[in-house]
Amino acid sequence: MNAHPNLARIDELGRRLADQAFRTLISLCPEIRSASPARQEAVCAAMRAKVAPSIDLLLEDARLAPCLAEAAFHNAVLTLALAGVEALQSKVASPKYRSNSPTATQTRKALHAQHVHHH
Repeated sequence: MNAHPNLARIDELGRRLADQAFRTLISLCPEIRSASPARQEAVCAAMRAKVAPSIDLLLEDARLAPCLAEAAFHNAVLTLALAGVEALQSKVASPKYRSNSPTATQTRKALHAQHVHHH
């Protein structure tokens, strides 16, 4: 059995996942574009740390429920994007991200629900 085609497919899946996760991160946090190189690298490192477990979960979910493979892919995208958002938030003291008020939390939840519903 030749494992190379499977590795090539997993590499392609990883590239598609990373591309979509970065696009999602940029749409959620456009300020990442103007962040310092060190901050951008910290965000990328946080996202990279989640890639392997996200791909493993994606493949397992797709194996168990092939009809939900696309949803599993989007879940993995959001998992990576969230890791990036969290890394950016830990570096940025901005009311947009730091507020613990119920109103701000509701707004973020509503925006997230809209984003998830849109996809």
